[in-house]
Amino acid sequence: MMERKELLAYCGGYCGDCLGYTGVLADTADSLKVVVDTHKVNQTIQCVFPEQGEKYWEFYEMLTFMTHLRCPKICRERKGEEVFCHIAKCCRKKGFFACYECDELETCNLLKSKFNGLHYESNMRNLKDIKEMGLEEWLSKGKRHCYWDEAGDR
Repeated sequence: MMERKELLAYCGGYCGDCLGYTGVLADTADSLKVVVDTHKVNQTIQCVFPEQGEKYWEFYEMLTFMTHLRCPKICRERKGEEVFCHIAKCCRKKGFFACYECDELETCNLLKSKFNGLHYESNMRNLKDIKEMGLEEWLSKGKRHCYWDEAGDR
């Protein structure tokens, strides 16, 4: 099945795999929040595991935070002031579809610093594969790398 090239982020991530784009994490957090609220899990924790009671609210705060982890637009849909990513700005300025077209790919500090390096290794693998295979072939036959799928990445 041919994937949509618009879902390739400038940095080499594939939005179609992203939890923010798919909403998987936010939806799951929403569902879990309904369960813990409905069943008053905070009271159960206080009674059955009182030594963990204070940590429950930290958990609940993080769960609430995760319900908002949704990407309202992919980077290619963002216009004007909505473009907050330095990598997207750089690619657009240079007229590149993504970083794989840039001669400075291997030494780019923008790529290295994005998300404190969280996606760097997997995105670089994607970008190098695209450079070698071409975008259309990578979309139809290539392996999409994600940091959570690969040993050695964070």
